[in-house]
Amino acid sequence: MNKLPAELKDMVCSFSSPNELESLRLVSRTFLAAASEYILPRIFLFIHPRSVRELEEITSHPLYREHVTTIIIDPTQLEIHKVKDYDDWVCHLPTDWSIPRREDFPPSSHVECSGTDRGLQLLAAAADAVKKNDEAWEAAKYSETELEKLWQSHKDLQSYQENTEVRALIYDKLRLAFKRCPKLRNIVVTSLHGPNSAGSKKKHIIFGDQILDLYRYPKQPRPQFWLDDILPIPHDEKWRVETLTICNIELRNRTRQIPLTLQDLHHLRVLNEETADFHNFRIEFFDIINAAQNLKTLWISTDSEEDIPGWEVILQNICLAHLEELFFEYLWFTKNDLVGFLLRHATSLRSLAMRGVLIDDGWSELLRNLRLQLPNLEEVSLDFLIGVHATSLASVSKYKDSFMIPAESFLLHGGPLPAEQFVGDDDEEDPHNPDRVARIHMELRPGL
Repeated sequence: MNKLPAELKDMVCSFSSPNELESLRLVSRTFLAAASEYILPRIFLFIHPRSVRELEEITSHPLYREHVTTIIIDPTQLEIHKVKDYDDWVCHLPTDWSIPRREDFPPSSHVECSGTDRGLQLLAAAADAVKKNDEAWEAAKYSETELEKLWQSHKDLQSYQENTEVRALIYDKLRLAFKRCPKLRNIVVTSLHGPNSAGSKKKHIIFGDQILDLYRYPKQPRPQFWLDDILPIPHDEKWRVETLTICNIELRNRTRQIPLTLQDLHHLRVLNEETADFHNFRIEFFDIINAAQNLKTLWISTDSEEDIPGWEVILQNICLAHLEELFFEYLWFTKNDLVGFLLRHATSLRSLAMRGVLIDDGWSELLRNLRLQLPNLEEVSLDFLIGVHATSLASVSKYKDSFMIPAESFLLHGGPLPAEQFVGDDDEEDPHNPDRVARIHMELRPGL
């Protein structure tokens, strides 16, 4: 399977409408059978009326709804400028759009002559203003007709956002999707879509390139998200959810007091760029863990190298009997807590990846404590590990690849462990230094 071409692995049968399904050309039935697990029919839900209509059409289609396995929810609401009218809106457009305003080209009323000459002068001034205005429109990013359509889209989207309760919308449409799509197993809640990804392309189709271009800057705030918006749905209706991915979403406290049970949830990935509300993040995380004791995959990433939060308390309270794949990124642990956590999962753990993880001691001692203690481990990836200099307890630095690569082999096979080697201060600032190039590329394929 790993030898399949990357474009096939990334291929997604994304429904753009009930009458259009992106085709995938295959050369043989054997090849189709080998590739079938990579074909991931999925639907999207954006906070936009077109997206809502599309989801309703797909889930009501007698054929397409049978193949849907994944729903990707983007709860982002564009931070739209509230303006009085069209002219006020034009004044707020980006300057690099070069959109002319009529008041910028008024005919000159200061003409000293009188009589017929004055009339001719005024006519010439008006004609000159019209000419300059026409030239300005030719240089503008969008035509006047396109701008009027964009203004109408702005008004429609602003009205929709002001009159739509996002939480209620997500709850209602997610429940509808589960009710109508018998194979729906995977939920992805994200506000990030990589360039040229299916999600990015879909978002541009739904909103329109001009709208997204207009509100791309300043940076939009992260959407807030309550577990009450989704988790009670599979719990109450006994619908199976196997995968839950939460990416760049500000988690909020759950209000529901009845304990949840998500026995079918096997894969959990929580990846957040910022940790400003880290307390709520941990509370929500514990809620999911407590409800899903059969997890096989666990990814936790804060994606914040500048602000690494401590998770030692969380490690002390997690014990998952079936955990097979583990990925930690930009987290801080005490050595003893991390060792204890890994040893508790020694019999089930098969894949271990850690990137930018900081411990309160050097990594050599931790690795020695784990040597040959993870008998079922098949794959290890260590990248940008951070530890304490042996000569200076006050200094922390990243380890070199020349230490981390042998350390991976050490965990799997034992043998000698090299002396600790750290990236120097000068190399730390050099983006071309080999030790600054990421070696771990976790493939976040929503739904798997």
